[in-house]
Amino acid sequence: MIRTTLTAIAATLLAAPAMAEISPSKCRLIRYGDTNTVETFNCDFRQAFGNVQVWSDRWNFEFPIAEQGKSFIRINRIPLTFTRNGQYTLEVSQ
Repeated sequence: MIRTTLTAIAATLLAAPAMAEISPSKCRLIRYGDTNTVETFNCDFRQAFGNVQVWSDRWNFEFPIAEQGKSFIRINRIPLTFTRNGQYTLEVSQ
């Protein structure tokens, strides 16, 4: 009986899709170039399995966990910070 119940619970958990909550946030984008530009805007933030997506009316960003430390640097602080060297830094405040 217990084994059947545990098997049913495990099957339900494995079959359920992983849902990630979307959090309205405030973003600050610092773009690097001949002159640095700074833009602050409302954005939406979602994280699932370490993968992060950030999007707004103007910008969309994806930070896959497999690329962390390779194509971008993530700093877990407030604000959460993502940097692509020589390109931009994105700060996300929830």
